[in-house]
Amino acid sequence: MSPVQYLNSIAEKFGDHIALDDSEIAVSYSELATAVHAMSVALANMNPIPGSTVAICADYCHEYLVAVLATQAANKKLLPLSTHANPEELAEVINAACPSTIIVDARGHELIPCEEDFKIHFSQFPGLVYTYRDAEFPTPESFESFFEKAEEKNRV
Repeated sequence: MSPVQYLNSIAEKFGDHIALDDSEIAVSYSELATAVHAMSVALANMNPIPGSTVAICADYCHEYLVAVLATQAANKKLLPLSTHANPEELAEVINAACPSTIIVDARGHELIPCEEDFKIHFSQFPGLVYTYRDAEFPTPESFESFFEKAEEKNRV
């Protein structure tokens, strides 16, 4: 059983119990499972290729855990980046790994100057959860449709 499958089974049994509690927020198991599902769908929609790399450059917090679990649920490889590294070191790692998406908090955003289309900010998580909370995970057919549309766009 994967960590995400385990989370979902715990959410079914103990949904209203608190899973994460820090000084700023308390998150129930069902809220955590919903956030992980929504983020994994968002990641799959950003890049439908299974096994593609998702980088995360952020300090540890509940959003970090959501990002890690969502990356796994979306069948992506996780590339954790240190917020203690300098921009040149991070650029070297990012250029070598070529992640399709970079998840950042405010500190990570400052360290990684790249196009915003590649970033998901922690501040965007509530909107992504609202948008994708009930969405189905993309099917292989939707991936094919994605590539067909991209090819058609490139021909024009």
